Amino acid sequence: MGTPRVLITGGTGLLGKALVETAPHDWEVLATYHRTAPPVEWGSRFRHLDVQDERAVMRLVSAWHPDAVIHTASIGSVDEAERTPEPVRAVNVGGTAAVGRACRQLGAQLIFISSNAVFDGEHPPYAEADPVRAINRYGALKIEAEEALRAGGLPHTVIRPILLYGWPLPGGRDNVVTRWLASLERGVPVEVAADVTSMPVPAATCAEAVWAAARLKRFGIYHVAGADRLSLVAFAQETAQVFGCDERLIRPMDRSWFRELAPRPRDTSFITTKMERELSIRPPGIREGLLAMQRSRLPAV
Repeated sequence: MGTPRVLITGGTGLLGKALVETAPHDWEVLATYHRTAPPVEWGSRFRHLDVQDERAVMRLVSAWHPDAVIHTASIGSVDEAERTPEPVRAVNVGGTAAVGRACRQLGAQLIFISSNAVFDGEHPPYAEADPVRAINRYGALKIEAEEALRAGGLPHTVIRPILLYGWPLPGGRDNVVTRWLASLERGVPVEVAADVTSMPVPAATCAEAVWAAARLKRFGIYHVAGADRLSLVAFAQETAQVFGCDERLIRPMDRSWFRELAPRPRDTSFITTKMERELSIRPPGIREGLLAMQRSRLPAV
């Protein structure tokens, strides 16, 4: 067998960045970007791609001929999906279908990154076989993308992460931890939902699970989460402690106080037995993940 080849779509997103950084040394990796350009030193490993352009997708997949395609490219804003669902659908569903068709034609394994938002949060914790029901457009579009892949008949892998956190690329999209830190480190209070529960997972752990699924050629659905099930307020407090910020700046609020366009589920916690057993991934605790993030922080310029 030759050297395995992998194509990562959305390589400059939070998870895409983690995948590029943790790629196996004996694999050839090519990644794509759309909105956020890669760092200069990564340039030779990236190609520009709009996944809505099916011909461009097919050209790139045909030229690279990967053994696996890790499809992370999407519009990740829950509120944007609620506000303008059709443009988001064109990327999150149409783009996924285009990548799936290219993989089917070239015989590549497709690993699709879905979301915990496929669940309504009323009956946690959720296993992979539990019925899906979204309460916002973003989750509904992820369900539609999953269904499109099943209907296409291509054997594939679905990774459903929950509340990813870590350092994005400069200019990349923030996550809850980086948003909290941006305020807390300036002494600005942050309002955090006290009645929303989650199992946050570092982007690096999710990347580890994805690479395991690619290496082992695992198909089906995998829930990826951290070890701790806690409220967002408790998560914010842990963040403040690890990064030396004032916990008194964290203001617990009911989720009804937030005026987002899209509703958020109260608890989409996962059962991670399948991830641990079949992918051999150990879910890290919150403090462990935050300490690793603190150690990897780049010095201010």
